[in-house]
Amino acid sequence: MKTKITTALLVFLALPAWSQEPVRLSLADAIGRALDTGTAVRIATTSTREAEARALEARSALQPQLGAGGQLANETINLATFGFSVPGQPNVTDPFNVVDAHISFAMNVIDFAAKRRYQAARAGVKVTQEDQRRLENEVAAAVASLYVSYGRSSARIEEIRANVDLFTKLRQLALDQKNAGVGTRLDTTRADVQLSRQQQALLVAANQRDLARLALLRAIGADFETDLVLTDDWTRAIAAPPPLQAALEAARRQRPELTVLEQRLRLAELNIAAARAERLPTVEAQALGTESGNRVRDLEWSRTVAAVVNVPLFTGRRIEARVAEAQAQRDQIRLQQNDTERQIEQEVRRALLAFDSARGRVELATQGVQLAQDELELASDRFKAGVASSIEVDNAQTSLSTARDLRIDALADEAQARFDLARSTGEIRTLISTNQSPTMNDAQ
Repeated sequence: MKTKITTALLVFLALPAWSQEPVRLSLADAIGRALDTGTAVRIATTSTREAEARALEARSALQPQLGAGGQLANETINLATFGFSVPGQPNVTDPFNVVDAHISFAMNVIDFAAKRRYQAARAGVKVTQEDQRRLENEVAAAVASLYVSYGRSSARIEEIRANVDLFTKLRQLALDQKNAGVGTRLDTTRADVQLSRQQQALLVAANQRDLARLALLRAIGADFETDLVLTDDWTRAIAAPPPLQAALEAARRQRPELTVLEQRLRLAELNIAAARAERLPTVEAQALGTESGNRVRDLEWSRTVAAVVNVPLFTGRRIEARVAEAQAQRDQIRLQQNDTERQIEQEVRRALLAFDSARGRVELATQGVQLAQDELELASDRFKAGVASSIEVDNAQTSLSTARDLRIDALADEAQARFDLARSTGEIRTLISTNQSPTMNDAQ
């Protein structure tokens, strides 16, 4: 009776301790929530807006500039300052009023450097947009891993609960054998030890599940007291992974890291062109119209229209330094591009190897669970018939528990490998949004 109470208490403690209404969470929902509330993605969004503002600022150098102003002043002038001196008269004039209203216009008609700087700023927007897509993919992959981790820990609790129920029945069998005089105290002691181990494992698994739940709740921005119910089958297998070359081609075409570097390389080339264009002449159109006089009723119109040409002759090697700096940045990006391509190829190859290994382990683990169940049934029957000792039953119990653990780990590793493969090929968002991708279909 005491053992049954203890078992029931442990099972109760392994149940969720939070009291809010459970949230039914699909993988797509988890990804969507993380993208809406995740700090990294929100920072990337603001970075895109910042880049767009810089592009707008760079574009303003190519747009007409119009301004207006005016003044109402009372002045005196020292005529001697301008070389005028009247004998017998003071050099400083009497106070007089000045009324002035003016409008000014200016526009860069020819400025190749400003045009290149605007193009570079637009390329910078593309860089931030692709970098935001890269961060979204990383968030999707991370949340998928947390989803699998929570599913693994929940499945382990269910498996250990089944073990507790089974070992409780086997302990009762040992106790009945002892009471019938065909068993020994050693048999019941062994059964108690096995049951105690599973009860301890149940507490550990419950703690691991709670930790996984907290990590997933933090990622999706939910309240930490919320209970979760996973609605997607995270153990869902796929028919077959894509061939290596197809996976590599997909990665080269879809990985945002490569697109980011391509845009950064284009940005560097435009920065070089903008620096070189500073050597070219610029032409600016200017116009100034003024209404001025001593009083408002005395205002007269005057104007100035000009074309200003600026030809840089010597800049202290400032232009050469900017060109060299931009070229150095371009060379760094090319090196990063080559290294990133090799890294992505390594990730694809590693994901394919991990998936093949996990798929094989799932098949073997499934067979192992069936064999262990058969072994336990046979050992229990032999123990009931009195032709085998409790040691044989204990060994069979341990084998079954180990086989179930191995199967859960293999299923979780297969699911993780599936998402790692989708991330390595750049298909993680497609996989999440459609629940399958062209190369990842449900197993029949």
